[in-house]
Order: sequence, then C-alpha cells, then structure tokens
Amino acid sequence: MRTSIFFKITILFLFALFSFFAFSFYFIKTQIEYEANQSEIKYKQFTTTINQIIAHNGNIEIIEKYLKELGFEIAPEADIKEALLNYNKLPIGFNGLLAKTVKINNEIFILLETRNKATLYKDTFKTSYQNYYLITFAGILLLIFLFTLVIKSLLPLKRLRQQIRYFSNGKLNINCKIDQQDEIGELANEFNNAIKKIAALNESRSLFLRSIMHELKTPITKGRITAEMIENPLQKERLTSAFERLNTLINEFAKIEQLTSQSYKINKREFLVDELIEQTKKMLLIDKMSVDPIVLLSPNDLIKADFDLFAMAVKNLLDNAIKYGLDGKVLINTDKYSLIIANKGNPLKMQFKEYFKPYFKDSTKANSQGFGLGMYIIKNTLDAQGFNITYEHKDGTNYFIIHGCIVENFCIVPKKDKKL
Repeated sequence: MRTSIFFKITILFLFALFSFFAFSFYFIKTQIEYEANQSEIKYKQFTTTINQIIAHNGNIEIIEKYLKELGFEIAPEADIKEALLNYNKLPIGFNGLLAKTVKINNEIFILLETRNKATLYKDTFKTSYQNYYLITFAGILLLIFLFTLVIKSLLPLKRLRQQIRYFSNGKLNINCKIDQQDEIGELANEFNNAIKKIAALNESRSLFLRSIMHELKTPITKGRITAEMIENPLQKERLTSAFERLNTLINEFAKIEQLTSQSYKINKREFLVDELIEQTKKMLLIDKMSVDPIVLLSPNDLIKADFDLFAMAVKNLLDNAIKYGLDGKVLINTDKYSLIIANKGNPLKMQFKEYFKPYFKDSTKANSQGFGLGMYIIKNTLDAQGFNITYEHKDGTNYFIIHGCIVENFCIVPKKDKKL
C-alpha cells in the first residue's frame, strides 16, 4: 500500500495543502500585525497634530473638522464608557483639552477629553483582510482540483494493472484501450496493440501445430493399419511399436502446446505409484519387452497430481534413465513426500538447469546428439503442477527427485478382482 503511486501522490498533496495553509496563516497573521503597528503609528501622529492644534489655541470645532476630514466618527457609548473607565486619567489641575490614542478590543481610537466631557473617535476606514482569505480559499481549491485531475489521469493505471494481471494468467481476450491523450493512454493503447498481435501470433501458432499434428497422425494411423497386415510377427511388432511411439510423441507435443499457451486445465487426483508406473511402461512400450528394466520399491505410495502430465514427466525421466544408464536399469523409490528415480551412471557434466533447454547438447562431448525435448517436457509439466525436480549424484548413482508429489506412504488399497 505504501509503495503505491496513489498513496505517494496523496501524501504529497496533503503535505502541499498543509504547507500552503501554514504559509497563508503565517502571512495573514504577519499582515494583521503589520497593519496594527502602522495604524498605531498613524494614530499617534494624528494625536500629535491635534495636540499641536490645541497648543496654538485651536478650539474643539477645528479639531472635530480635522478628524472628520480624516474619516473619523464618534464611537458608540459603550466604547466611550470603557475608555473613560480605563484611560480617564487627566493630570491634576489640567483644565484644557487633551488628545490621546486608546486601544479597546484590539481597536485603536482617538480620545478627546476635558474635565467635563470626553469624546471617542474611531476611524471609519478599516483594513479588509477578505482578499487574503479569498486567495487562501482559492489556493486550496486549486490544489484540490490539481490533485483530483492527477488522480483521475492515473486511475486508468488500476484498470491497466488488472488487465495485465489477466494477460499474465493466459487471458488474451482483454481490452486495454483508453481514450486518454497522455502518456498513460499511449502506454495502454500500445499494450493493447501488443496483446492483439500476440493473440494473433498465438492463434496462428496453435493452428499451425494442430495442422501439423493432424497431418502427422493421418499417415501414422495408416501405417499402423498397414503394419497389422504384415504376416512376419517380428516385423509387425517392430513397426507397430514404432508407430505407437510416434503417436505418443505427438500426443505429448499436443499437451506441451496446451501448457505453453496456458489453455490446459490442471486436474489433480490421487493415484498409486504402481498405477503411474504401469502407465509409463505402456507409453515406453516396456510391457512388450522380454526384460523389465524398472524396479519399483514403493508401489503403494500415494501421489496427488495431474495423472496425464505427471505420467508424461516420469515417462521421459525413465526413458533418459534407461537410455543413458550404465546397466539399463532404473530404480524407483519414495522418501516421505518425494518420488526418486535412480540409475547407475556417470554424473552430469553441466549444471542441471542447462539440461532443461530444448534440444540441449552437451558441449563437453563433440558428438553429443542432445537430449531433444525430453528434459524440457519434464520441467514444464512439473512446473505447471507446482512440483520441483532436483538432481544428485552419489556413489556412481544418479538421483532425480520430484519433490512434494507424495501425499501418503504405504497406502493400503483393496485388491481388484481379475476379470475372467
């Protein structure tokens, strides 16, 4: 929340508003004090002039005329009474007219006083601070308007962020177009154009792959039908196995295409390790071999995963383990929550993550034929299910460990009756 640009702009606005309000308050207060000091000086000058008029035998009429010309008028009775109460202190034996300034309730007056009479005059001209308050109010409104304008221009970012999140989850039918003539609008519209291009490319890629797989499946199906007509059992078996292997590879490519385009829906369920290995044997055509190269030590452990994807990953692991092992044997075991596939062999020469690249070739071997897509398929299918695979080499044995897939050890299941 605190890293949000909206939060930062709000804090900046509040700081600017507080600073402007504090400056306005200080400025108006300073002006009021300045005007009060100037008024006091001005009034003292007036009283000095009045006292000089009195000294030159000026009468009360002349002084009243002078005050009237300056814009003074007689103050209300209440102010006169308060002035007499607080400031009626004529010198003893003084019988003339005396002028002085008095301050009542932060207002300055001129007091004309004799022994028998006192008159209080106030200035009709008053300094108005209304303009200062109006400017302050207008400034606050301007800041609020600018804040609203900025927030309004940034609001499309929230919608754009949501659309980007949808896009990252694989949804391509989104619209990010914004009718806003600024950098944010340009960014959103460019992103919208990019999404359309990506969607078009993805559609053409999917169409191309589907067409290729369809065109490949047609001759494979015809080849399998033709193979069934061969009388020689050995040749028939070899051809049938080859076509079945090709068909399995095409099905794998179809699933990988769905995974990469994020159109495949993961469907996790619980199944036994034994059930998994039986399926992988069929995929590898091991069930037709005279010697079974797979040794299963934990058949009754329970796995929770997408059966098809997990079987595809394990099938490719077993295929590599059999192909590159020293004795052609593979050991399958479990350790709490992990499935372990082990084979006798030399340690991997490169970092394990390097083998996940499509058609990776071992640069340490001049005639390396590469690993094809096997390890790439393993990595993608396991990542899609949230599983992690690691590699270890101990005492001449390679260990490939799939973490987090086992949910129960030694699961007891009722035996199924064999069908007659």
